Amino acid sequence: MTKKSVLGSLFIVIVVFVAACGDNSMDTRVDVGSPASSSSLKFPVEITEDRIEAGEIIYIDNCASCHGPVNGRQVLDSAPPHGDTGHTWHHPDRLLYQWILDKPPLATLMPAFRGTLTDEQVMQVLAYIKNHWLPEIKNRQNEGSVQYEAQVFEFGTE
Repeated sequence: MTKKSVLGSLFIVIVVFVAACGDNSMDTRVDVGSPASSSSLKFPVEITEDRIEAGEIIYIDNCASCHGPVNGRQVLDSAPPHGDTGHTWHHPDRLLYQWILDKPPLATLMPAFRGTLTDEQVMQVLAYIKNHWLPEIKNRQNEGSVQYEAQVFEFGTE
C-alpha cells in the first residue's frame, strides 16, 4: 500500500468518525450564492411532504426508466439505483444537484436535465430519493453534505 493510499484511507476513516459523532438536529442548510438567491436552494436539501410528492412524479417521469424505483431493482447496468443499496447517498447534495442538471462526470448515457427541470424540481427529486433512505444513511449523507458546504464556502469554490 502506498503512502498516498494510506493517508487517503486514514482521512476517510476520520471523516466517517466525525460524521458519526455529529448532531443532525440543527438546521445546517446553506443558501446557494448570494443572500438574494432563492430560499428554496439550500443544502442539504430540505425534505418536506410537498417536495416528496412532487419529486415522486418527476422521478417517475424522468429517472425511473433507467434507474428503476428508488429502493427497487436496477434497470440499466450504467444507471445505479438511488436507494439504500446504491451509491447515491455517498455524495453531497450539492454534487447530486449539479449532476442532475449537467450529468455526472464520466456518465455516458445519462442526459443533462438543465433546461428540462427547474432548480426546485431537482430539489424535489432529491427530497423524494432521500426520503427512501434509512435514517442512519440519511443522517450520514446529510453530515457529508454539511461538511461539503462548509468547504465550498470556506474555499470559495466547488
